[in-house]
Amino acid sequence: MKALSVIFILLLSFNGYATTKVTASVSQNPVAVGQAFTLEIMADDTLAASEFDSSVLLRQKFVVGSTSTSRQHTSINGESSTQTRWTTTLLVREEGNYLIPSFNIGGQNTTPIQLKAKVIAAIEPSKDQVRMEVSLDNAEVYIGQPVTYTAKIWVANSLDQANIIAPSMLGAKIEKLGDDKQDLEVIDGKRYRTLTRHWLLTPEKAGEFEVRGPRLSGLANDINRRARPVDIAAQTLSLEVKAPPASFPGTWLPSNDLLLYEEIQPLQSDYQQGQAFTRIINLTIAGITEEQLPEIAIDYGEDFRVYPEAYQDRTIVKDGIVFAQRSLNVALIPVNEGELTLPGWSLPWWDLAKDQQASADIAPRTITVVAAPVNQQLQTLSSNQNIAPEVIEKPSTSIWTWFFALAWLLTMALLVWVIKRKKVAITAEAELEQSEYTTALDDDYWAQFSAACKSGHMHQAEQALGKWVAKQELNSSFASLHKEISTANWASEVKEDFDLVAFFQQCQALKKQHQNKKEQGEAALSSLNP
Repeated sequence: MKALSVIFILLLSFNGYATTKVTASVSQNPVAVGQAFTLEIMADDTLAASEFDSSVLLRQKFVVGSTSTSRQHTSINGESSTQTRWTTTLLVREEGNYLIPSFNIGGQNTTPIQLKAKVIAAIEPSKDQVRMEVSLDNAEVYIGQPVTYTAKIWVANSLDQANIIAPSMLGAKIEKLGDDKQDLEVIDGKRYRTLTRHWLLTPEKAGEFEVRGPRLSGLANDINRRARPVDIAAQTLSLEVKAPPASFPGTWLPSNDLLLYEEIQPLQSDYQQGQAFTRIINLTIAGITEEQLPEIAIDYGEDFRVYPEAYQDRTIVKDGIVFAQRSLNVALIPVNEGELTLPGWSLPWWDLAKDQQASADIAPRTITVVAAPVNQQLQTLSSNQNIAPEVIEKPSTSIWTWFFALAWLLTMALLVWVIKRKKVAITAEAELEQSEYTTALDDDYWAQFSAACKSGHMHQAEQALGKWVAKQELNSSFASLHKEISTANWASEVKEDFDLVAFFQQCQALKKQHQNKKEQGEAALSSLNP
């Protein structure tokens, strides 16, 4: 009897768990070819958004849009209920029969849906008064020079379930720029609702290209409130992409405007040895994205201990123009005293407005570093040691006077020796920290170069190798290798036969050969200086 009771309780628990109901439905069936519709999955339980996976619809030849998840909690006459709802936008390209498969949600399966797609004549935009115009802000650009692609849509009445497919172009990166702008316009006495959307198109290869326009679909209502599908494809535009000039030095950087300046905090007439201050370098470049911002690498030599912070990067859009900004904060501690120089920095770039090479520069700055208090004491003690004590012969001078004088001199000499050793230790520590930081940075650049070669990313490999080479004292062999990959990257036609793995192995062998020579040289110097 007890066993039957346990089984009965388990059955009740199982039935309670299995009460979750899951349903699937579509906004319309049949659907129009090229017309967006929605799939809705609803469960009467609180479930995670990850329970629904829309990727399986791709295998059924659906164009899958974004998925939104919502939850609703209601309480009626003391009875509470919760619903989780997933809504996905779908579209089919060809006429025929389609299957929306069963989904397992919360342990329950939805019922499959047989869907039929028909070709329905779309309303002529002129009749429905829906139209779209597109434009490029520049039809001739350089590699890496972003161009703004704009689409503007006019709707006279209403457009439901609107869907815009982005423009496309081979050999270019395309991303949505900023937020859409909605407005009202009156044309020939008739009011229109307008929507303006921008994309940022960054070409990565040289040549003549076609930019396929965006596609707009939706359900438009005419003056009789009859809903008919609208499918508008914008015109194809031409874009000429030029290769960078062969004479341009360094990493290619095209822009319409560039601003480079520095700040010193705190700004003082002189600084104390060992006292930290901050140098801030700010760089703003018009018309590029954060990924194209250049490295800011400055060698401060042995006069300073250098502690750079991570870059602070951001992208802003102002008056339809994209600006990429980079700020670098570097904490500097003077190691030596006297007149020290903060090195300048020069950044070559291509002025698109003048179509010529330009340079942005930070001039070297000289600062005065005074001795720290402990060093001032050291100088005083050293000068006192060099002055012979004045001895006044007095008949009454006792042996104890000479004893205390000698003890004082020995104490002062010991104090001078301790302070000098401390200064040497601080300098050695600073040199060790700078060496470790430089070594770590070099290893990081080489690791980035290795990873880029193994993953087949030529542009990233070129940039990482260039940063690593800039930090080394190497022969012209590495410069030739860097020029080789740079030429392959910016060629007007893609070099399919360029083997990145073999290229990395060649660089690795040359690096090892250079390291062996360096170690042999150090060993020879070590034998000469026992």
